[in-house]
Amino acid sequence: MFRTVPSILATCLLVVLQALGSISASAQDAAALLQDAWKSWKNGDVLEAEKMAQKSPTTSDTHALLFLCAFVKGEYEAALLHHAKIDASHAKRKELNEAVVQAYLHLGRPKEALDFARERKMGEAMLTSLEMRAQHPFQSQLKRVAVVPFAKHNLTPYFPAFDAELEGEKIKVHVDTGGNFLVMGQERAQKMGIALKDVGEGFHAATRVKLQAGVAKKFVLGDAVFENVPVTVMPTLKGPQDFVIFGTNILEPFLATLDYPKSRLILSPRKDKDLAKKHLEMLPEKRVEVLFYLWGDHYMFARGGFGKRRDLNFFIDSGLLLLAPVKGKPRQACFLATPQLYKEWGVDAALAEKKTFESSLPITLGPLEQKDQFFATAGQTAWNFFGGVRIDGLLSHAFLYKYTWTIDFERRRYVFGE
Repeated sequence: MFRTVPSILATCLLVVLQALGSISASAQDAAALLQDAWKSWKNGDVLEAEKMAQKSPTTSDTHALLFLCAFVKGEYEAALLHHAKIDASHAKRKELNEAVVQAYLHLGRPKEALDFARERKMGEAMLTSLEMRAQHPFQSQLKRVAVVPFAKHNLTPYFPAFDAELEGEKIKVHVDTGGNFLVMGQERAQKMGIALKDVGEGFHAATRVKLQAGVAKKFVLGDAVFENVPVTVMPTLKGPQDFVIFGTNILEPFLATLDYPKSRLILSPRKDKDLAKKHLEMLPEKRVEVLFYLWGDHYMFARGGFGKRRDLNFFIDSGLLLLAPVKGKPRQACFLATPQLYKEWGVDAALAEKKTFESSLPITLGPLEQKDQFFATAGQTAWNFFGGVRIDGLLSHAFLYKYTWTIDFERRRYVFGE
């Protein structure tokens, strides 16, 4: 059978158009997949976001998302490799500058963090802080499993205290995973001879404050010895709040357990498997694991729930010292969120507008569930998003203290013993 030349040309043109249509549809599917991956990231479904991004075309936007996923999982070398593949003109590359700095710091490479910040002209406050870190690199030493008992203090039931030594002076310090290294007031820092420099602004709870930074030469907590410890100074830590606080980054070099039922802190070197085994033998046999992520320098977050919801993201901040009288006795709030969110989760509108309230609605962290808890409200928070991940509320001590809580930074797992 013969075809005319126009007929052959028409057939070829149809094949070309079909191929172009197929390519266009494929490109649309790829773009939709990456868009869905970013939605999963925002919702806190980090592993799902990473999986979809890995299946997406290799673009700067893909590498930006893969950087974020690797970063919060603690895979800092992989995160830096992804960042290097983001086109210099891509908008998100600049947005990730602070996270890149933190990746270098988590890797113990403050000089590279400083060089990066200088090259990107990241601002005087950032450079001042990094110069101190580069000149005085943070170090920690611990060669055994260390047990540090809670100290006697009227706030220990709500805000665990420990006997410690700072700059040669015996003091009491409180643990608060809402802080980074050491946090204290200006007067306290000056009395200890810690030189301070202004480093911009930050938040104490929901209050914006001016921050200063310095370096403590030596901090001793039980058998753990720290040198060149970064110090953050807040003017609000004075009078009744004249606390010295150590936070997430002091715990980060270790496998760390806050054993609330037995009133003790257990520490062992992070990468020592033999000591980790001895450490874990000290914990309850019945254990529950919860995946967590870490944003910035110290902001841990994990999947939680309230009422019927089980898809919420909670900032895990053990230091929420919010006490209110209930039936003549002080009660500590376990959770903080906005009235609007409480209403969306099923709390009565009038109740949700109060500063504190009791509720029988369950609150969860992974598979852990508690009822009849005490809640606090805030008109606004300083932590609505961590790197673009939606943060719904702050979970604190009054929930955590019912367990033996181990933070395994190496595996990014919380291990709760009941």
